Amino acid sequence: MIVGITIITVSILVNQITKETFSKNNPGLDAVVGAKGSPLQLVLSSIHHVDVPTGNISYKNAQKIIRHPAIKSAIPISLGDNFQNFRIVGTNKKFLKLYNANLISGTTWSKPMQAVIGYNVSKITKLKLNKFFVGSHGLIDTGDIHAEQPYKVVGVLNKTGTILDNLILTSLESVWSLHTDENKNKLEITSLLLKYKNKTSSFSFPRLINKGTNMQAASPSFEISKLLKLTGNAHRIVDYLSVLIMLLSFLGILFTLLNNINERKYDLAILRTLGFSRWKLFSIILSEGMIISIVGSTIGLIFGYLVYESMHYFSIVGRSIELGQLNFLNDLFLIWITVNIIAFITCLVPCIKVYKQNIRTTLLNS
Repeated sequence: MIVGITIITVSILVNQITKETFSKNNPGLDAVVGAKGSPLQLVLSSIHHVDVPTGNISYKNAQKIIRHPAIKSAIPISLGDNFQNFRIVGTNKKFLKLYNANLISGTTWSKPMQAVIGYNVSKITKLKLNKFFVGSHGLIDTGDIHAEQPYKVVGVLNKTGTILDNLILTSLESVWSLHTDENKNKLEITSLLLKYKNKTSSFSFPRLINKGTNMQAASPSFEISKLLKLTGNAHRIVDYLSVLIMLLSFLGILFTLLNNINERKYDLAILRTLGFSRWKLFSIILSEGMIISIVGSTIGLIFGYLVYESMHYFSIVGRSIELGQLNFLNDLFLIWITVNIIAFITCLVPCIKVYKQNIRTTLLNS
């Protein structure tokens, strides 16, 4: 019972919270333009920051896209470094407006090598205003350290419940100063985050980019829906496994009670002679089975939540997941109620057997 409910709980938490997180992390973006490769990889790395980029694109070519008449807004981002596994993102100040972010303290950057840190970054790394830190090359904290050019924290963001809480933001010039020379023609960025002036551009603009340039345009909503569809199949398999385990637990309760009754039938008959009614014995056996079900299912819920919290705490990807509004509680409660209703029905079989027990025959045979 505990194992089955634990698996169901973890499956529901991961499934629903992942959907909610993907939804919150996309602030209404229509497209992402980046180097050719996997469109899903481009979306995951540029918006949700849980994958590596497909490569870099020329900033000169990106400026042509920014000036395209179909584009309402375009925000460049440049990835490549991290600090304690939190990604350092080179961008402009429009990036903050995407998530309606506000500063708890300090200001935004005004020159290169100044940084604004997300709420979780400040909380976990203990970075504060006017503190210095150095980035490591790569998106995981195992690369070479850029000790020659430290960043200075000039601002700390309020909690948004989005991926922004786990990012370190700086100017594009900061990233370029660490990774490129002063030749403006060779400047590169990772991707562009786009919003269209008109939704009809979602059909024509990606085709223009994908066929007419060495870049690609990916739709965040389309790619994430494909991903959730794939993971949904995996979740169904896990759910089937948990249902099988639950069925085995119900059979376990049934046979345990039946064996228990057979071993105690003389004792139960004696209780009848001492004044216990049929309904009293019925309720005793029912209570035994329901205690197993209720306690087991409750512990399973607790274990499931603890397993999820462990995944959330120890995983780098898990830092991008927020618990949100706890919308999953209704589903968990419904499952808990359903499991215990089925357990109640299961327990009725041995209870009815006890209720119909002939005490005269039982005592004579014993």
